[in-house]
Amino acid sequence: MSKFRTPATLALAASLLTPVRAGAAPAPDVAAIPGNRNLTGSWEMVRQTGFGPKQTREGVTYVVYPYTPEFQKDYEHRIQEEIEGRPVQPAGSTCLPSGLGRMMTVSGVIEIFQSADQVVAHKENQALMRVFLNRGHLPADELDPTFYGDSVGHWEGDVLVVDTIGLGAQPYIDGRAIYSEQAHIMQRIRRIDEETLEVTITIEDPKAFTRPITSTATHKLLRNYEMGEYYCTNERHRFAPGADQSVVLKP
Repeated sequence: MSKFRTPATLALAASLLTPVRAGAAPAPDVAAIPGNRNLTGSWEMVRQTGFGPKQTREGVTYVVYPYTPEFQKDYEHRIQEEIEGRPVQPAGSTCLPSGLGRMMTVSGVIEIFQSADQVVAHKENQALMRVFLNRGHLPADELDPTFYGDSVGHWEGDVLVVDTIGLGAQPYIDGRAIYSEQAHIMQRIRRIDEETLEVTITIEDPKAFTRPITSTATHKLLRNYEMGEYYCTNERHRFAPGADQSVVLKP
C-alpha cells in the first residue's frame, strides 16, 4: 500500500535541521553525525523483553509488577474486571495518547529526526517525544503532568541517554498497568548496527513500585518507508444502549 508523508510529519522535519538519513551522505549544510550516533530513519519494533514475568488467571494473561500495596490493590481490581468481562479501556480506545511508558516498547513505526540540539521521535500513531540536548529539566513548578513528559538527553559514547519527568497524564504501561505522577523514566537508545536500534527503558516510581522495572526493545530499520496518515475518532457513542452502529455508504 502506498504511503504519503503527512503535513504534521513534514512540519516536524522542517522544524529541525535537515536530518542525516541512515545510509546516505549528509546534506552539504549539515555536519555529519559521527559513528552510531546517527539515529535517523524509520524504525519498527520486532521484539521486546517485557517489564516482568507473566501469569495467567482464568484466561487473562498479565504481567507481574513489583507494585506497592496501594497500586497492587488497584491492579488486582483491573485484572478481576477483565476476568468478569469488563476490561479497562486502553488509551487508544478513547483516542488518548498512549504515553511515554509504552511508546518505544509496543508495536508501531517510529521515525527519528535529530540535530545538534534535539532528537525527535514521532510514532505513526501520533506519539511524540522531543529530547532536548542543550538544557536541563524545567523547574518542577513549571511542569504539568503530560503524556510524554519533559525529556532531556546526553550522549554516553554511542548511547543516547534520555531522562524524562513530568509524567502522569496517561500513565499506562501496557493498557492495564499504570504508574504514578512520580514516575521517572530513563531510556538508553543505541544503534547497535546499520539495521538495528536497541532501546532500554527503566521506570522508577517510589509511589507505584517497590523497585525499578526495565524492558528492552529491538527495532529494525525500514528503508524508504514513508509515514502514513493516522486518525483516531472517538466512537464510544456507537456502543451506547440503542446506538445505531450501522454505516451507510452513499454512491
